[in-house]
Amino acid sequence: KHKFERYMPTGGAFFAGSVYGPVTYANCPVLMFREAKEAENVSISDFGDSGNARREFLAHGSIFGADADRIVLKRIVLTGYPTRVHKRHAVVKYMFYNPEDVRWFMPAGITTKHGLQGNIIQSVGDHGVMKCLFNAPIKQHDTVCLHLYKRVFPKFAP
Repeated sequence: KHKFERYMPTGGAFFAGSVYGPVTYANCPVLMFREAKEAENVSISDFGDSGNARREFLAHGSIFGADADRIVLKRIVLTGYPTRVHKRHAVVKYMFYNPEDVRWFMPAGITTKHGLQGNIIQSVGDHGVMKCLFNAPIKQHDTVCLHLYKRVFPKFAP
């Protein structure tokens, strides 16, 4: 499994990219370039004979190998705030907006920014408010989080 990154990390961090391309053997060297933007100061002398724009070097590395079982996941975090707190129980608002969504995500576990684990017990009312039970007493200023993961595929642009 690999984590989806919207932007390439800086500072020498390692990352994996996924592309549609010809089949090649593993450990084949790869160079990554980016075309210069038109907003940058590019003169006519920077263009080659074929009229292509200048390219900027971004990264280098090698190919892992073709593996259909490799998964790239995108992580989304839904947050809500406890409005009424009584020891381990809390009423959480602003995570969902209707009771159907609360029932749909009821089997999923929730966490807090302070490290508590919990579950959704039931929906309260018509506006997505829910009752939750945590493994320890929760504080009023804590934030409740629901982590969701979605498989993403590389963009195909012929």
